[in-house]
Amino acid sequence: MGRILIAAIIIGITYLLGYAFNRVVIRAVGKRSRSAAYEIGRVGSIIIWVVGIVSILPVLGASDVVVAVVILLVGAFLIIATRDFTNNWFAGQMIKTLAPFRVGDWIKTSDGYYGRVTRVEGLFTILVTPNNETVVIPNNKLTSDLILDRTTSGSLKVPIDLELSPDVEFGELTAAVSKITKDLSQYLAESEQRNSEPEIHVLSKTSDHVNMRVFLRIENPAKEEEVASEFRKRFSLLGPERQSTRITDRGDIEP
Repeated sequence: MGRILIAAIIIGITYLLGYAFNRVVIRAVGKRSRSAAYEIGRVGSIIIWVVGIVSILPVLGASDVVVAVVILLVGAFLIIATRDFTNNWFAGQMIKTLAPFRVGDWIKTSDGYYGRVTRVEGLFTILVTPNNETVVIPNNKLTSDLILDRTTSGSLKVPIDLELSPDVEFGELTAAVSKITKDLSQYLAESEQRNSEPEIHVLSKTSDHVNMRVFLRIENPAKEEEVASEFRKRFSLLGPERQSTRITDRGDIEP
């Protein structure tokens, strides 16, 4: 009877410790990251209950062998149960320390998720897509997969590839692009509006054609397709003679 009473007392103390631990974690961590507070509280409670149960076994007369086996089994369970938490937490610390991307950047994952980073929490990173949808991505995935950061100095580069006749002079092309850029100034980032020279790169040149790429910087990625389409229309009317114009798919380019 005495052993059962002691076991009941241990269970009661274990419950109180688990409850108190959760309350402390919520107050200390919850204001910064509710998801991290929840996971830490869950893992901590499991560990507290495991210690409590293991402490009861000798009281109830279990042999040292039984206690050792239980400890091994419980240890294996804890490793499996906390694996995702541990991986995501360390990945979150890596993201915050190395800063491969920052809050405000527009990134695209290898799975095709594309959006603006609004929060980097202990376990998850939050994206908001151009369609105003929220995407929650585990931090471990962001450190193990290929991530495309399409933001440069707070704005987004829109690449437009042009295929022109080799007879077109670069000065004529620059003047045409500058004129279109000014006409589209309401879509562009402030840095682009202040820049008098458009960003143009020669990709390749043959006897038949010249491949060039024009970069425009915009503030709102939701307007990317609209800006690219409008540029094509204006270039067809104002731009120098060329063979064809095409827009690079944003999933295949590098900013």
